[in-house]
Amino acid sequence: MATELQTLLLELHSGIKIVGVAHDGETALQLIKRFKPDIVFLDIQMPEMSGIEVAEQLVNYKEPPIVVFATAYDEYALKAFAVNAFDYILKPYDERDIGRVMDKFNKRLAWSAVNRMAGAPQGMVSGGRKFSVEKGDRMGVVDVDKIELIYAKDRLVYLKTLDGEVYRTKLTLQEYEAKLPPENFFRCHRNYIVNVNQIREIATWFNKGYILILEKAASGDRHEIPVGRAYTAKLKEYIEL
Repeated sequence: MATELQTLLLELHSGIKIVGVAHDGETALQLIKRFKPDIVFLDIQMPEMSGIEVAEQLVNYKEPPIVVFATAYDEYALKAFAVNAFDYILKPYDERDIGRVMDKFNKRLAWSAVNRMAGAPQGMVSGGRKFSVEKGDRMGVVDVDKIELIYAKDRLVYLKTLDGEVYRTKLTLQEYEAKLPPENFFRCHRNYIVNVNQIREIATWFNKGYILILEKAASGDRHEIPVGRAYTAKLKEYIEL
């Protein structure tokens, strides 16, 4: 699903079938229910129902489509990612913006295909992968969807869950980077990998750098994670800056 401009740009990419164009949020929902598209491009500001409100309803679907927001206003970025947005592009966008999103989408499809071949259940965003962690004299198991961040400290690697638990692990950051779904996890620093869905704010740092702020409103748990200079450009694949 796409707007007229997005339709023109998407038609430049092979292997894409556009099933519908909507001019308001209610129609967008109807078309999504009817055609069950793999990916949906939503304008945040639409009549009757905003793109954010549409996405909030899609979150409850058994197999929701991938959602990409397109808007002229960058202040909606955090709200977009709060409803599991796959990406966020700012107007005026062009073929390169669409190309970047579709390349990222195709990588996700490839990742899903690999997990299906490995026997993972379909419909799971993360592919259902699990990781073992050290838990006393036993090994604990953590679902990839429950990971907030992974970090290295004093030559050891730790995994922190969304529940606030911290575990030592045997994998290296490089191994995690290769195994985690790239659309959800970002290697932002040589010592950190973060779950991009947990980013709540971005602060500027010296030398045009950034700090990612991961914060839980309920618990007040807050982390400030630096973005290494070598990783700054890649941050733009996840969040428009």
